[in-house]
Amino acid sequence: MNLERLHILLVCNLGASTGVMVTKMKEIAQSSEKLRQTDVRIEAHPAGELREYVADFDVIMVGPQIKHQLKQLSEIANEYGKPIQVIDTKDYGTVNGANILKDAIILKLNGEEKGERG
Repeated sequence: MNLERLHILLVCNLGASTGVMVTKMKEIAQSSEKLRQTDVRIEAHPAGELREYVADFDVIMVGPQIKHQLKQLSEIANEYGKPIQVIDTKDYGTVNGANILKDAIILKLNGEEKGERG
């Protein structure tokens, strides 16, 4: 795996509940040998602010507590060609930053493959 850049935007209700997850994911990314050469950026923002931030990120991860907003959020993400998915409820609840980071990497790689195929 050779990622030059991995910018992940976590969206949730108010942006606060995901702050702990951002910290955990950053710690894991910084200690990862595979991500050492990757420009990793992880931020959390309220879903209502998605349009303000979407262009600056590679993938959008949605907090499970707002999965009911996925359709509206997907419309915005799709306008910018950004892959989007809901964070696994169990991973979110147990603050499993490693699994969420892995899901974000897969989402980015799958999004790039789709983009290349047109």
